[in-house]
Amino acid sequence: MSRFPVIPPEERTEAHDAIEQGLTDVFSRAPSQIEWKGSSGELLGPYSPLLYTPEVADPWFKLALGVMGQQRFTMREKELSILAVLSEHDAPYVRYTHSQVAVAAGLSPEQVQQAVNGQIPTGLSESETSVYQFALKLVKLRGPMKAVDFDSAKTPLSRDRMVGLVHIVSGFVYTAMLCNISDGEVPEAAEGAFVAKPNNVE
Repeated sequence: MSRFPVIPPEERTEAHDAIEQGLTDVFSRAPSQIEWKGSSGELLGPYSPLLYTPEVADPWFKLALGVMGQQRFTMREKELSILAVLSEHDAPYVRYTHSQVAVAAGLSPEQVQQAVNGQIPTGLSESETSVYQFALKLVKLRGPMKAVDFDSAKTPLSRDRMVGLVHIVSGFVYTAMLCNISDGEVPEAAEGAFVAKPNNVE
């Protein structure tokens, strides 16, 4: 049984309906084989626990759309920063989803797996390498960033891109926590779709 089961119709509010409509819109732009509803009709990933705090869900979605809508990064760079998060925080549904989104954005399965393993993927541009390296530093950060790390990232990235990456990385740590508290169903990948293995799993 789901830890966050489907909310019965008599308890649903307009906020719940708005969340599901928003998800329909979001996933209409994702690769068509990615599933976001489970076999019993429950929402997958971070979305099932979000339904239990509908007053938080609306600003959460607005923030997520703003963060992922940043024009200062390419789609590949955004996905590389998310894969960096997955090297430290294994969230199976995020890995299922963003492995496929990353491939759709133009990364190879080998590059996706390398990124999830915490390794700089081969064949990246200089900008993509800088983005991935800084995202990896951010997700491992447990105290103030050392001056040498800040200064080494400032030249290739610029301050606005550094802060933009903070938004993406911290946002997906948040998303990973929501996913992992629910420990919900993760669909089987469609035939031919690639999903990376967790870090350090052969």
